[in-house]
Amino acid sequence: MSEITTVLGPIDSSKLGFTLMHEHIFLDARVDVWLHDRLLADKELAYQELILYKQAGGTTIVDQTNGGLRGTNILRQRHPLEIQEISRKTGINIILGSGWYREPYYDKSLWRLKTDEISEQIINEINVGIEGTQIKSGIIGEIGAHFNYISPVEERVLRAAARAQKKTGLAISTHQGAGIVALDQLDILEEEGVDLRTVIISHANINPDHDYHMQIINRGAFVSFEGIGTKNSFESKREMKLIGQIIASGNIDHLLLSHDVCVKSMYVAYGGGGYEYIPKTWLEMMRQDLSISDEEIDQIMIYNPQHALKGER
Repeated sequence: MSEITTVLGPIDSSKLGFTLMHEHIFLDARVDVWLHDRLLADKELAYQELILYKQAGGTTIVDQTNGGLRGTNILRQRHPLEIQEISRKTGINIILGSGWYREPYYDKSLWRLKTDEISEQIINEINVGIEGTQIKSGIIGEIGAHFNYISPVEERVLRAAARAQKKTGLAISTHQGAGIVALDQLDILEEEGVDLRTVIISHANINPDHDYHMQIINRGAFVSFEGIGTKNSFESKREMKLIGQIIASGNIDHLLLSHDVCVKSMYVAYGGGGYEYIPKTWLEMMRQDLSISDEEIDQIMIYNPQHALKGER
């Protein structure tokens, strides 16, 4: 695969440029906690935040807002269209996710569907279009586990995602919490015959254990660190150390970085780092703290996303 599917159509992977692999532009994450902070629905504010990212050198965003995160039935039908429009207005490549998030966000119909039926839903989003539109997904994810274990229905969705991956060749991005559930996710994906080099373990830094990260890497998957720029000083220094350890181990080609913007308080407008924090601030910190080269930064922010989205190393 050399072409990547964006909301404006396919582009050559060489055109992706600087890429954030795990973000959200419009979403409703109030299922867990009913706070207005967890609703991103302001089109003008989203536009302003994305322009800041573009001005900082960003060219592509992978928006992993999939089933359960797109809001109510009415909002869901507009979601891919609004993403397409903001991509057109900003000039930023946007790649949309497919599948279902995690159990609390699932539509009730999923409990009645067989694994292959859920897989066909995902394949339809990839080959035909999302929510009845002609806007297609370019990645499978984020596919989550709600707790530090995979529930029966989450396992069914994960296996469905695996089967969709086998038929489409797209990368799979998972969601995991503070435990080691990613290892269980990898086991299931491997059982289904997925090449783990096509798998991205998102939020790997929530578990700040280098040995755990190496277990993921040694099985072939990408580790993706999110929440960059949202932590206190101690956590930021710890994440910098973990990044340095991965680079020092010779596995820079398995590393991805992003913010996972998912609440208003992460916007620059509300005092957060926004989508611009990594290109504008964090990478300079990496240069100073890790003595990282421009070539290594390009590897993490340009070439690793290309390889991840193409499902190759």
